[in-house]
Amino acid sequence: MRGLEESNEDVILLLLETIRASTSEELFLKDLRSLSLTSRYLRGVCLPIIFRTFRRTWDMTVRKRQEILPSTLCQYVTVFELDVSATGDILADEPTDLSEQLATVFSNMHRLHTFRLMNSAECGPWPALLKAIFITPTLTTCEIWDSPWRRPEEKFSRMILDLPREYSRLQKFVYRVPFTDCFHRKSESYGRRDRVQGSVELSNLMVLTSLVCDSVEALDIPAELAFPLAEFRYPKLRELTVRGHEPRQVFDWSVIFRNAPQLRDVHLQTVATERSMLQPTPAYSICSDDPVMRGMSNLESLTISNPFGKGLFLSALPYANLGTLSLKPFPPSEITGARWSNIHARVPTSSEILSILNTVQLASLSTFELSYRVDPADLSLLARIHSSFPRLAKLEIHRFRPLAKSNSEDDPLYAHYPGQSC
Repeated sequence: MRGLEESNEDVILLLLETIRASTSEELFLKDLRSLSLTSRYLRGVCLPIIFRTFRRTWDMTVRKRQEILPSTLCQYVTVFELDVSATGDILADEPTDLSEQLATVFSNMHRLHTFRLMNSAECGPWPALLKAIFITPTLTTCEIWDSPWRRPEEKFSRMILDLPREYSRLQKFVYRVPFTDCFHRKSESYGRRDRVQGSVELSNLMVLTSLVCDSVEALDIPAELAFPLAEFRYPKLRELTVRGHEPRQVFDWSVIFRNAPQLRDVHLQTVATERSMLQPTPAYSICSDDPVMRGMSNLESLTISNPFGKGLFLSALPYANLGTLSLKPFPPSEITGARWSNIHARVPTSSEILSILNTVQLASLSTFELSYRVDPADLSLLARIHSSFPRLAKLEIHRFRPLAKSNSEDDPLYAHYPGQSC
């Protein structure tokens, strides 16, 4: 019987992918490391898989450190996740030693296409790091997760970045900091930015957005900072995600379609302000040749976590190509004990969802996700869904109702179908 070393590499890779699909990622990588130690041939097969996605935790409190990754292994990395931790004011200045090491490993990662900075609680991405990102020729995606700029001294300009004339043109840029801890958990402003942090973040994001707006195809930004950034022209943007508290001021959502004509996927995962919840939904009158009308007609996926004040999206428009619609609250209301669980999303009633579905035309809808609070319109809503979406292939419903001792109590659906589990 032939051994693994005598097998074709493609056959071995197929076997490994089959094993990978049937076990946990952690266990698979552990076994793969053991397999890589058995022979030089199998090591050559396993290393590209082991280091395809490389994650490194960098503790700023440790003074003596080893290199981030040996140069011989850098060639296999396609996704690099850097988890930064620190305490106190240790990051008052740029972490020079980390910047130097990152510049070195980036130059050796010839297949790198995604860099992700995570959990840098004391300091957002600093100029030396950003320069290393933008001069990495293969990089197409930069993601910043829970690593906000906080202090005025963290502001930078395009000149400070000192980029060469030819720098990497990112296709995806993510600044995923939907909420902050600027205010106490019991404050009405909990999760919002204060003026200092908001000013620093917006200034730096304006600089970075000016560098990527011509090439970016996917953009993920905080809702509180989204509107000034929407003023840029995005000729290639196809996917826009906005998360967090909505700004306190009223915003004309149509600008995102006027400045991004190729937009196909819009995800508005926002928490409503009191003003938007109390305001009646305005009616929009849009001409058929208007760029906003054309842009919305071309949408393929739409997420609206907070439908209040979104009259532009809920007008009687023909969503000819819309295949996915999600009306689930953000952050998810069913998760308790999570970091942002004190931020409560307003879940619409079944009557409010029904009124939305009565105004939009969704002939091509194949996936529908919604959450609502049960009221007397519950059965009418379900009947509307059943009769209106002939191409529906996936339906996800989250029904919320007051706590009850039994299913039959205060549940119109149970009353209509007695004896059924609801």
